[in-house]
Amino acid sequence: MSDKTSVINTAVRDLPSRYPQKAIADLQACCTAFKDLTPRVSKYVYDNGREYRMICLSGTIPMHYRGNTYNIPVNIWIHNEYPEQAPFVMVTPTKDMQIKPSRIVDSNGKVYLPYLHEWKASMGYDLVSLVNVLCIEFSNTPPLYSKQSTAPARPRPTYNTAAQQQQPPRAQYSGYGAAGGTPPNIGWNLGGNPQQPQTSGAGYANQQQQQQQGGGTLQREDTQEVIKSSMVSKIEHDLKQRYQIFISRYEAEVTAVRQQEQELLAGKEQISEILANIETEKMKIRDTIELFKSKDGELREFLSQHERASEEDQVDQQIEPKTTLFKQYLHLCAEESALDDGIYYLAEALRNGVIEIQVFLKHVRSLARKKFMVRALINKVKETINKCEVK
Repeated sequence: MSDKTSVINTAVRDLPSRYPQKAIADLQACCTAFKDLTPRVSKYVYDNGREYRMICLSGTIPMHYRGNTYNIPVNIWIHNEYPEQAPFVMVTPTKDMQIKPSRIVDSNGKVYLPYLHEWKASMGYDLVSLVNVLCIEFSNTPPLYSKQSTAPARPRPTYNTAAQQQQPPRAQYSGYGAAGGTPPNIGWNLGGNPQQPQTSGAGYANQQQQQQQGGGTLQREDTQEVIKSSMVSKIEHDLKQRYQIFISRYEAEVTAVRQQEQELLAGKEQISEILANIETEKMKIRDTIELFKSKDGELREFLSQHERASEEDQVDQQIEPKTTLFKQYLHLCAEESALDDGIYYLAEALRNGVIEIQVFLKHVRSLARKKFMVRALINKVKETINKCEVK
């Protein structure tokens, strides 16, 4: 395991991240694609002064400008809600650089991009695509410039002095002309023999003028060639970068669509199974309803029959004793229970102070005497009933 991978795993585990697997995969892919980015854990300070611990990818990313490649120092802050929340990007200039505010970078170095504003994890937006977009945008609008950006002066062509007029004068070229041009025609004939230089003042002046015109033409042609090649290189690089972003974005979209298709197919199978189960349950419910209807009819018929029977037979008639002896026994038991109730309520009345003790004793004596006689009669009836059953 490399140092970057170890730092990423530790940071994602300690913060912690809400989507650890996605965060680890994207961070490792970004560090692999851009070797100069290094992960670390640091504190991000919001505009209101609040601090928050995040994973930061710090380092440089390449920028192609006018045929040259420059390294732009940046800090990419990854929130623990990544990839649902877009990262923060800051340009961090060195001491000999200065921020160039534009539509995508403010004076503090914070980067504003439509890609960040429209960030959607479901559309396949990730760190590698973000850095590729940053490279393209920085190539179109450089975010930094050097504090000491003075262009060197081009050396002017020099010519031989009067003491060297016997030699054919040759101009010295610099800049673009020296790089790709050819020396101007200074009087060589087609046969290869050198012509004698004119030593008069007018001839030498014409020769100098021709040399200056030839040198200027070569410089302009070389400058145009360099500009053309740099523009072609920049356009080619931009097209490649945009093509890669386009391909990566739509590959992610295709992958997401395929996953959704698989989920929909699985859901279709589940729905079909559920519908089959529902049909089975409907059949069972229909059978149960038919059974309940048949039982309901039977119960209604039974109740109607018993209602007619209950109207014909009174309740009192159902419990009426069949013999005189049992009827006497029933009445005696009822009378004994009534006497017990009378004695109980007399005691309650005395306890509540409703009657006096003399009244209580008088009535209790009378009820007790009656109860004694009723109890004796009940015992006698029991003996008679037992004798009848034995016979």
